[in-house]
Formats: sequence, structure tokens, C-alpha cells
Amino acid sequence: MGILRLCSREMYTGQHLRDCIHCGLMRASPLLAFSLKVRREMAKVSQPRKKSARKPRQERSRETVDLILTAATRLFVQEGYARATTNRVADAAGVSVGSLYQYFPSKDAIAIELLKRYRERLFARIAARVGEMNAVTFRGVVRALVGALLHDDEIDNSLRSVLIERVMRTEARGEIEAFEERIEGIVADALRGAKPRVAINDNALCAFILVRAVLAVIHGAVVDSPKYNTPALVDEVTHLIVAYIERRRRT
Repeated sequence: MGILRLCSREMYTGQHLRDCIHCGLMRASPLLAFSLKVRREMAKVSQPRKKSARKPRQERSRETVDLILTAATRLFVQEGYARATTNRVADAAGVSVGSLYQYFPSKDAIAIELLKRYRERLFARIAARVGEMNAVTFRGVVRALVGALLHDDEIDNSLRSVLIERVMRTEARGEIEAFEERIEGIVADALRGAKPRVAINDNALCAFILVRAVLAVIHGAVVDSPKYNTPALVDEVTHLIVAYIERRRRT
């Protein structure tokens, strides 16, 4: 009862009793208090820390990553995202699952990397085509770009559908660099270059509307309504963009 008298509470039940006993022990024995504190600190140190995926720096590491991404691409398309577990991906890539986790902490991380790589290639192609655009080639370049967005030879549409659903429509979207904003930037620059011929007051706003509207239609046709992913859709989206710009053409 000596320990209980060290606290001024009248009732000692549950946590109250434990607090009182702890309080009494700490006052009665500073050495014990120090020992318990040391144990707590050691326990913190001994707790496993969550490892973050490391980036491949050596040629062998890059080859391992490429093997993993190639295997994941094949499995996502052939077996579906749900069945393509990290164990199955590692086995298909010919690496241990531990090696896979060194670079990708989850299956979603693999999907994010695949989408990043695809979008980098796509951005380069769009930037190159927009740079070639002029008053004469405007409609033809727009149609080619829309067609490439809907039917890209560099990526299977089934895989692109998976990546949109697993990345673009989830919280993982935040892991992707601002692809839309980068495309808006080059479109806005192209509009500024056409200023003598096109009467646009806010190039950034115009680029935002064009890019977001087109990408929304593309994503819908690829994922939600593949029946509309046809040459007719390419014609309609091309007309939408050309009409939006040409109605502002200076006369």
C-alpha cells in the first residue's frame, strides 16, 4: 500500500492503478527509472524500419528492373491485374521476390513505373509533332496526335486500360509527374506562336480546356466504352479541336 499512497487518488482501478504503481516505482528507484528508459529507447532502435524502393543505378540493376517491368506487362495483359501478384511477376521475370521488392514495394508501384515510362515516351512524341505544326499542317497533325492517343502501337490497349484504372483513377495518381500540365505547356506555347493568326486571350486556359477535354474522351474510350474507340472518334475529336481553334481565327 506504500506505493499507492504516493498518489492522491482515492480509487485505484485499471489504468489508475498501473499509473500509481509506475509513479511509485519511479520515485522509489531512480536507477529503475533509468533502466526502463534505456529499454524503451533500445526497443525503438530495434524496431524494423520500412524500406523504400531504391532506384537502379548500375547496369545490372537496370536490367533487373527492365525484366520485372517486362514480366509485369505480360502478366497484366494476359492474366489481369488481380492475378498478377508480385510473386508471380518475380517468377516470370526470373528474379527473387526479395529482389523485386528492392525496386518496387508493391504491385501498384510497378504499374506507376510503367505509366511513367509510357507517358515520357508519349510526351516526347507529342512535343515533336506540335513543334512541326503550322497553319497548313494543323488539321493533319491534330488528327495524327488524336489517333496516336487512341491507338498507340507502343502500348497494348489492355495494359493502358489497367494503368488508367490502377493509377489515374486512384490515389496513386499523385505519384505521377504532372503529365497533363506539361502537355498544356507545349500547347499553350504553340498557341502563342500562332497569335498573329489566332485570336486567343488566355493561351493557358485554352490549352487546359483542350488537353483535359481530349484526355477525358481518350480515357473513356480506352477504359469505359471501347466500342467508341474507332476511326470515327478520331474524326470527331479532331473536328472538336480544329473547330475550337479556328472559330477564333483572325480574318
